Amino acid sequence: MAKVSVIGAGQAGMIFAYALMDKGYDVTVYSDRTAEQWLNHCPPTGTAFLYGEVIDIERELGMDYWSDEMFGGDGVLLDFKPELRGEAHLEVAGRFKRTGGAIDQRLRVHRWLQDMEAKGGKLVIEAVTPERLDEIASASDLTVLAAGKADLGRLIPRDEERSVYAAPQRYLTMGIVEGVKGWGDRVDFTPVKFNFFGDSGEYFWVPYTHKTAGPTWCFLFEAKPGSPLDKFRDCQNADEVVAVAKQVIADVAPWEVDVVKDMRPVADDPFCWLKGAFPPTVRKAYGRLPSGALVMPLGDTAVTFDPIGGQGGNCASRNAKYTADAVIARGEGPFDEDWMEEVNAGFWDYHGRAAYTFNNILLEPLTEAGQTVLMEAARNRRFADEAFFGNFSSPNNFFPWMEDLEEARKMVARYQNLETA
Repeated sequence: MAKVSVIGAGQAGMIFAYALMDKGYDVTVYSDRTAEQWLNHCPPTGTAFLYGEVIDIERELGMDYWSDEMFGGDGVLLDFKPELRGEAHLEVAGRFKRTGGAIDQRLRVHRWLQDMEAKGGKLVIEAVTPERLDEIASASDLTVLAAGKADLGRLIPRDEERSVYAAPQRYLTMGIVEGVKGWGDRVDFTPVKFNFFGDSGEYFWVPYTHKTAGPTWCFLFEAKPGSPLDKFRDCQNADEVVAVAKQVIADVAPWEVDVVKDMRPVADDPFCWLKGAFPPTVRKAYGRLPSGALVMPLGDTAVTFDPIGGQGGNCASRNAKYTADAVIARGEGPFDEDWMEEVNAGFWDYHGRAAYTFNNILLEPLTEAGQTVLMEAARNRRFADEAFFGNFSSPNNFFPWMEDLEEARKMVARYQNLETA
């Protein structure tokens, strides 16, 4: 069996590793942290809300120990204001196809690393440098880089044609909190709660299963630079982040003041917050290292998403499974440039293009097609359930009608005809 090296022990790297270990491959995972350090000494790498269809990937690989008891999200409740200080205010609600959830990444990786050797893999605790990566790749049949948004990913060239943005589009601030009242008085399900302000940015709430506290909420502010949401840059700890969040909510979303009046950082977790910015980026099929060895991007390293559309973690899992399946299908063939280009193009057509395009649509001012879709979703719950929020897990289904006004009108007319049938 081929010797495969995985640089990075996050969600994508571990799914890829487990899929190959299950087939008897010689897999070594390089992690810059021990399992205990992952669990207790670092922040989560993001919210990582996964749709039910994507959780199935972990379940099928024997990696899912949590979804049966997770604090799940069944759909979306959206408050949309084209202008933050304007009068227009649209409410939209709808369900996903299946319940999803955000399970603390630290809890998941901790368990997966602990199980590595029992599953037949090898685990090396090492902060891999570019020089060391070259050594590893030279001694392996295939090396994948699943380092998330880390600087090591820059060893793989940016795909200028596919990458839309060269700079971050939002300044991000995340916090995991207790004491949030929730939105049971507004919808008949547990929502992922979105607040969109066309001229200022967004913030949203995700039902979250914390490593020790269990059912909690994770908020994420996505601030356009200089907007009234852009208030977190000087925060130095979780208490400051929560205090600023309450102030911002009182200013921009007074309808949620009562929801957060008792909000507090999750207890006994000083790492329950995160802030920063990065550009959504697509990378090439491989990078060539100084020795001539190749390294292939995986997950967030291959396609980096802004969190706005809930596509990042879901695309990462799909990419990991797709790539593992391609490795298995390759058999004894070489993992060369042509193969990497073929896998890269195949995944882009299968899922990557649609997920990246849909996500980026949400970063931009709403087009006429988008306005048509959103207005119908606000008016027609069946349309919201089936056509809009129901397709967040299947972004290919958004096209062409999410981009094309005439196609959007046809889709709306189809659902209006169903009402009168």
